[in-house]
Amino acid sequence: MTKELYDMRTRFISILSIVIVLFFVVAPFQNLTTSMLEGYSDNPALEKLMPKGFAERLKEWNFYINSQWFGKNFGQMIPIIGIIIAFPLFAREFENGTIEYLLVRRSRREVFMDKFLSGFLATIILIFIASSLPPLYSLLSSKDYDFSFYLKAVVQSEVAGILWYCIGMLFSTIFNDQVKPVLASLGAIAVTTAAGLIKALKFLNTYSYALCSNLFENGPIDVPYTIGTLLVSLVLISISYMIFRNKDA
Repeated sequence: MTKELYDMRTRFISILSIVIVLFFVVAPFQNLTTSMLEGYSDNPALEKLMPKGFAERLKEWNFYINSQWFGKNFGQMIPIIGIIIAFPLFAREFENGTIEYLLVRRSRREVFMDKFLSGFLATIILIFIASSLPPLYSLLSSKDYDFSFYLKAVVQSEVAGILWYCIGMLFSTIFNDQVKPVLASLGAIAVTTAAGLIKALKFLNTYSYALCSNLFENGPIDVPYTIGTLLVSLVLISISYMIFRNKDA
């Protein structure tokens, strides 16, 4: 697993750097954001896009940082983070012809578990660090922060990230080059998001869950969706293993 973690260091550091830069584009500018929105509050077009009283609520630190981070910027990145970590796991070995070398030294099960667990840990750690930026910044800047929201948001962010990591890994086991898993995963995001616009298929749109929409009115974690997402992730892991186990090297 050490080798696998070493191989993904560039992706890990790059994603982490982007996330941190993005956070500091958002966090320090609460006053600027609220003043800009207040300046356009009389614009009829903007009123249709922005909920009533939204600009006023942004003056409250907890609502500002949580809505702009979990509910917007970082929340939209969660599926992409999972996909970027997952897409080269197996496809790179088949594309470079190194899979045979790996299988000579170890069993398919060992290779699969090493790759899966290394990517899984990287995804979990990245999302945890990104989710922890609001409370850390609040502590350092002496701002009060609602840690109950943070704990619930971490759970939903991690579960959403795991799902898309598993989806990216599935495509990585199917294809023999590194481009197709990315395209297929992005296609899955587009299809599920579009299908989720249909009321009966609303559950397919994972963005509502990843963006913590249910938490912003002091709501609880969406337990049924969380359990369902974890079960789907387990199924995807099993399918990925079966594909890899039976795939020609």
